Amino acid sequence: MQRKLPAAALAGLMTIGFLATPATATATTTPEPAGPTQPGAECTAANFADNQAGSQYFDYVRWMQCSGITTGYADNTYRKGADIDRGESMAFVYRYLNEDFTPGEATFPDAPAGSTHFEAIEWGAAEEITTGYEDGTFQPHRPVERGEFASFLYRALDPTTDPETDVSFPDVAESNTHHDAIIWLASEDISTGYKDGTFKAKDPITRGEVAALMSRLDGVINPEEPEAPEPEMPAGEPVLLTDPFLQVPDVGQTNVAWFTELEGSQHWVITGDVYGLTAEDLAPTVDKATNSRSGVFQSEAANTQFTVTKAETTQMSRTAEDAKSVLSDAPAEEDGIVSRDIFRHEATVTGLENAGEVEYRVVSLLDGEPVLSDTFSLEDAKTAEEDANILLTSDHQAKNNTPANLEWAETVIGDIDAVFMAGDLANVPDRASEWFDSENGLAFFRGLQGNAGFEAPNGETYDGGEILQYAPLYTAIGNHEVQGRVDGMTSLDESFNSPVPREVAQAEYEKVAGEVNPDGHAEIKEQWIEDNSFSTTTYEELFTLPESESGGETYYATTVGNTRLISLYSTRIWRSGTAESDPAARQAASRFQEAADTLDDPMSQGHGSFIFETLAVDSDQYRWLQDELASDATTEAENVVVMMHEGPQGLGDNVTPAFAEPTKIEEKDAEGNVTGIRYEYEAENNKLLTDLTPLIDAEGTSVDLVFNGHSHLWNRFESEHGVNYLETSNVGNSYGAYHELSGDSRPVPGAPWNADNYVEQGSPGGLEPIVPSERPFASLVDPDQDAPYVASNDYSIFTNLDAQAGSVTSFILDTKNPDAQPEVLDVFMLD
Repeated sequence: MQRKLPAAALAGLMTIGFLATPATATATTTPEPAGPTQPGAECTAANFADNQAGSQYFDYVRWMQCSGITTGYADNTYRKGADIDRGESMAFVYRYLNEDFTPGEATFPDAPAGSTHFEAIEWGAAEEITTGYEDGTFQPHRPVERGEFASFLYRALDPTTDPETDVSFPDVAESNTHHDAIIWLASEDISTGYKDGTFKAKDPITRGEVAALMSRLDGVINPEEPEAPEPEMPAGEPVLLTDPFLQVPDVGQTNVAWFTELEGSQHWVITGDVYGLTAEDLAPTVDKATNSRSGVFQSEAANTQFTVTKAETTQMSRTAEDAKSVLSDAPAEEDGIVSRDIFRHEATVTGLENAGEVEYRVVSLLDGEPVLSDTFSLEDAKTAEEDANILLTSDHQAKNNTPANLEWAETVIGDIDAVFMAGDLANVPDRASEWFDSENGLAFFRGLQGNAGFEAPNGETYDGGEILQYAPLYTAIGNHEVQGRVDGMTSLDESFNSPVPREVAQAEYEKVAGEVNPDGHAEIKEQWIEDNSFSTTTYEELFTLPESESGGETYYATTVGNTRLISLYSTRIWRSGTAESDPAARQAASRFQEAADTLDDPMSQGHGSFIFETLAVDSDQYRWLQDELASDATTEAENVVVMMHEGPQGLGDNVTPAFAEPTKIEEKDAEGNVTGIRYEYEAENNKLLTDLTPLIDAEGTSVDLVFNGHSHLWNRFESEHGVNYLETSNVGNSYGAYHELSGDSRPVPGAPWNADNYVEQGSPGGLEPIVPSERPFASLVDPDQDAPYVASNDYSIFTNLDAQAGSVTSFILDTKNPDAQPEVLDVFMLD
């Protein structure tokens, strides 16, 4: 029973030339498969040892294997470069067509009943696909010629289309026995022959070539529905996504960066007399910039002169949106994670030494038209003698009170010269709209650039503060700057909540390396591990920060005026505190447990609240910090600030469990089978207390202030060595304070967990919190005592470090009352 193929089914077949150089070795017999499966069935078989992902013919041979056409050789190889014999090739065609055939007497004396491929050869004879040789033999072990196999397929499929007459090969005459079959293959773009224009019909065909040919023909018999196009975000508008912002000022220079959705053709910073310039005024500058080879040149317009500095453009590699994006054109839930084009432009403006404040604007040529920012001012790095007001803030995270907080900070502090931000800038770092244009008025840049337009519950509209256009931003990584595993994820929230430790992803990579990276490329390995563990890529692409040799932008040190800033990478994945004592009842991963249905799958487990970058003694970060604390830049600075997301002291909920690597405990039944996995956090292994604190808080230390965030409250402490500890992260919300005067206690897991490892009240670091010096609140437990903290969703706090005075002042704002103005909450001095 032959398959008749309609002409329409043959349209659009793709080219696969018989281009591999035929091998000279003769292949041995391929064993019969245990039971053919239909082409396209789900395949669980391991790849052949010599057919790894990325190798020639990989997809075709894999299809043959998964379709049950071949099981390869006994040593689990396929031998793509080996010649295929006539018996094997007939068996491949027979198995593919899945014919129901019962052979009778043997047609060929050299292919008797019971011999390998007997059934397939008899089927081929019965269907007149082959008549054998003139001497009556079939010669099953003879290598099949390229022309012969073309005829085998042509006769088996019996297409109803005639070969095109304008297709020919110089070595395939019309009198050639296989002429029609070969020309049909070529006319349908199934085979293009060799590069020299010949077909070489008498040459043997290799097993790899046969796999390619049969796989392509499968598209005719079992055509696939065309894949739906990948969902895309709508095209961007020709506008600036952000105002410009300042980065890494140095002596005589500073960097200016901004973002757009369109790539644009040119981007510049213009400095000098630039106020009032229009897009029309810049037409001559556009022409000059197009022809200029220099990155900096002079131009003029509207009777003014200004300096033009070209910007470099990079595209963000991981920004995306999903159904949770607060956008009117957000993707549908079924679209999953949809990539979003975001372009970053950055220029280094030079010639600023002794220039004071210089006006600047940025210009992007988008869709052929110049788009200008408003006019702002910049300057080079502050000297140790200059005044500097530094805003201390953290944990914005698109919280409701953030725009009001920043608007009042700009109003009360006045000129802000730098921003130190101790992490948790946004919620989900790869979600672009959280940084740029979320329609709830809470996007990160809009709040810090005075463009929020947030309608607050108190009836007021708050724009935030125009801060980053004038002041450089220095950040620390918080847990919300770390995106989790992306492979296999269908939403950004799912990805964010699914980080996997590097070492677990590394172990999984070793299992699949041969398939995903057969040639062992280092960059492919690195990307696979990142995509299956966690990354700070978006965070690092958003900002230009100082760098350390061992940590890059993830931890670093820099000087702002008379103040040395040391920014550490101190955070871990936040997980819930669910702790089920019965392993069978554990339905989800938490900081204390694994879900019961993931015990055999490390890539699906949570691995507790694991630390993203260790600070342990002898780690890269610890050794770098040792050197930094001993450096002249630190020891000679008037003020030394250590900034980190999770700190050693605090009254919040997030200071527990201890900042220790989770201790994995496997629970087993009487037969030794693992029935559960849980985690302990030994208090004596708290790395912030046992390793970091002795380094930064010792006799004679240079450190004046340890500034952290994470628990969304205000509290401060002072050690016996004069080191101040401050968390001022109550920008927009709070999760409470756990102290004897609050009446609240942190939940402690019950047995089998060791309750001694978990602190119910107070700071795990042992220091006593200090009552605010100016405007304390009465405690909830005893109104006659002042609370040594502020933890309220109705009050928002911002803090200013006056670097010259060495004073740290916190201000508090009643956000319920639209007529309220900030009051001084607390003041202390750095020694």
